[in-house]
Amino acid sequence: MPSTNKTGVSLRYLRGVAIGTITLLAAVTAVATPASAAPAPAAPYTALSVDGNPLSWWHQGSRVYDQAGGSTFTVTPSAGDGLAFRADQAGDSWTFRLAPPSGESWTVGTTYELTGVEHAPDFAFVDVAHNGATCDEVPGYLSVQEATRDAGTGALTAFAAFYVISCGTNRHDLFGEIRWNSSVGFVAAGTDTMSHNFGDRVVGGPATSKTITVRSMGSDPVEYGTASFDTPGGYSITADTCSGTTRAAGEMCTVTVSAKPTKLGGDWTFLRLPDNTVLGERLVQLGVNGLDPRTVNVSPASLAFGDQYIAETGSTQSVTVTGTGSTAITFGAATVGGTDASSFTVKADTCKGVTLAKNQTCRVDVSAKAGGKGARSATLQLPNNSLTNPRTVPLTLNGVVGARGTYYPLTPARIMDTRTGTGAPKAKVGTNGTVNLQVTGRGGVPSSGVGAVVLNVTVTEPTASSFLTVYPAGQAKPTASSLNFQRGWIRSNSVTVAVGAGGKVAINNLSGYTHVIVDVLGYYASDNTPLLSTGQLGGQLQPVPPLRVFDSRSDWGKKLPADNQVRVAVNYGTDANWRMKAVVLNITAVSPSSNGFLTAWNGEWPEPKTSTVNYTAGSVTPNLAIVPVRHCYDCPWGSEFPTFGVYTLKDTHVIVDIVGFLDDSSLADGLRFNPKTPTRIVDSRKGQGLPSSLGAGRTGTVTTPGALLTGGTQALALNVTAVTPTASTFLKLWPNGISGINQPDVSNVNATAGQIVANAAITQLGPTNQFNVYNHLGTTAVVADVVGTFWRYPGTASGAAVQGFAGGTPRSPYPPGDRPTPDRVAR
Repeated sequence: MPSTNKTGVSLRYLRGVAIGTITLLAAVTAVATPASAAPAPAAPYTALSVDGNPLSWWHQGSRVYDQAGGSTFTVTPSAGDGLAFRADQAGDSWTFRLAPPSGESWTVGTTYELTGVEHAPDFAFVDVAHNGATCDEVPGYLSVQEATRDAGTGALTAFAAFYVISCGTNRHDLFGEIRWNSSVGFVAAGTDTMSHNFGDRVVGGPATSKTITVRSMGSDPVEYGTASFDTPGGYSITADTCSGTTRAAGEMCTVTVSAKPTKLGGDWTFLRLPDNTVLGERLVQLGVNGLDPRTVNVSPASLAFGDQYIAETGSTQSVTVTGTGSTAITFGAATVGGTDASSFTVKADTCKGVTLAKNQTCRVDVSAKAGGKGARSATLQLPNNSLTNPRTVPLTLNGVVGARGTYYPLTPARIMDTRTGTGAPKAKVGTNGTVNLQVTGRGGVPSSGVGAVVLNVTVTEPTASSFLTVYPAGQAKPTASSLNFQRGWIRSNSVTVAVGAGGKVAINNLSGYTHVIVDVLGYYASDNTPLLSTGQLGGQLQPVPPLRVFDSRSDWGKKLPADNQVRVAVNYGTDANWRMKAVVLNITAVSPSSNGFLTAWNGEWPEPKTSTVNYTAGSVTPNLAIVPVRHCYDCPWGSEFPTFGVYTLKDTHVIVDIVGFLDDSSLADGLRFNPKTPTRIVDSRKGQGLPSSLGAGRTGTVTTPGALLTGGTQALALNVTAVTPTASTFLKLWPNGISGINQPDVSNVNATAGQIVANAAITQLGPTNQFNVYNHLGTTAVVADVVGTFWRYPGTASGAAVQGFAGGTPRSPYPPGDRPTPDRVAR
């Protein structure tokens, strides 16, 4: 056999340093204290040293079995240089079976790779058992230092080697020396503990110490290097009689370690003391748990709000903070952080600026307001001066779509007529007279869950030029007008008004006496009562670029005959068409042959006994209307397109402009309504909103006051008035700064010279919350009152972020597509 190192591994490397990498242990294992001091064993040596890797499950610690320590040995050589070696001491036993590679003999100075298979070529055989337990003893090494044989039989008579054995792992588990009748001495050492836990210690508090005793346990001296830690952390060496020394057999030295934690929680490390044993070092695992004397209990540990309606302030829950530590703790202001922080609000905070001693408490209340559909999570953060800063409480909710701000269209119903005593006394409303009209519980309007109603308000037989102001009952009358009229007129206007005290709205007449007629067309939900009672969501507004969909002057070249309706279909694509519930129209009667009215509805006969536009002979009279649609099967174009009808009592030209539609709340980016007490934002007569009256062909830009805007506001519901124009004219409204929406070919208000004419309008706002007003002819003053705002609903908003409109990208309007030709149908 060649006298070479079969593994190519340096013997010096194997003996001088630890083989493999030893990482941090989480477990703490106690090890028996080394045997008391005993005389150094004398040659010839029969002994076994076992050093365990701290990561090994098989054996940990350092043991030496020798005759001086009372161990007994059973050693049996066998043919082929085989050797069975057993060491027993106090009921503990180790058995090693060894053999060189097949056909070879042990060669001194050679290091062999190991296998668990006997008679294998190129590998030495090893089988190790500890009290009967064994494992796969590879990979590993055996380095032979002495092998003496009987001259006659050739059997081994003495043997010395050191070993490094794994237990089927990627690290080495056992290290040690084997001696039998050997003249070769051995080095061994051990510590009185393999691990020490300093327990719970206050961060920044006084240090605590542990002295570790290290003993030389072999025949030859142990040479120690310099003790150190894997990660010092809160550890230090305060005394050391081992580092840099050489200790003879039986001699002891000590290393004293102090722990002073610098952080919260567990801090584990290894004390390493290099030596010249096979293992190459003494290892002691150290642990300490850092505590903060400023501790609290937060209860409950998390807040789960369950289902919450989107964009509505929902339930409120509380966390109670109780001081539990020996030192008081001071809190800052509670906040909410995380991706969905906007879905939660700190409603009350009694912890802010408070210092809690032990058993003292404070409370933080959190309310839910789902910012979108589905699961939402955030974290309540409780800043404080402890080492656990901030204390956190997980917050969760599930956003569900609610009904607030959606529109429920109704079959038009008359709920007030002072000519007949319906809904009010049978008498004209006098100067500064006010009627409190009950609207909830009547005409299809439910008794609760109503935020605002959409009315068509008509005056007839007025004795003086005046105007009506419609506003929530129970509130002071605002500086606003809802319907302007002159003596003797029959005039109507669409009025959207918040419901006031008792489910009523107030109608005030400024001057003279006039009959008042009110038809209810629909309502906006204030909460989820309509959803719960009907099982249906109301509609959301989908604004579209203003578009003329019918003009009898150009489409037919003749008037709509008396007692006929024109049926009009719209087309915004299949997806929108089948989700459309109503259209938002500006309907104008032009040059009627005599006094009469228009009625707009879904076109299915019979028409409702209400009016949408009341006109006088030869006039130009507009009105805004929210008109239900149907998919008709008797129309020339079939059921594909949503359809509505406009009926006239007398011959007249009819113009219909669409400015939006109401869906079923399932289309993306729908807008919901937030009613306002009528608020004047434009009065060019005194420079409010517009610096002056508008001249012919002039456009003014109005900036919406910030006080009227809430997050996501994208459109306004207005009442717009042209005041005493110098020529017959019309006004147009459109958003300022939205790409693709330019001045439309439609009108919002039509006025004759010298008149004061009002009409309801809905206009989108541009990125800077502005809209434009255009005057066609002459010069006119302009007045505009805001009756509500439309805001983008997070539950159906597209895109990842739900933010206000300003600075965002305007949503694309639905393309009109092809529209069928309107047809005329007689009753």
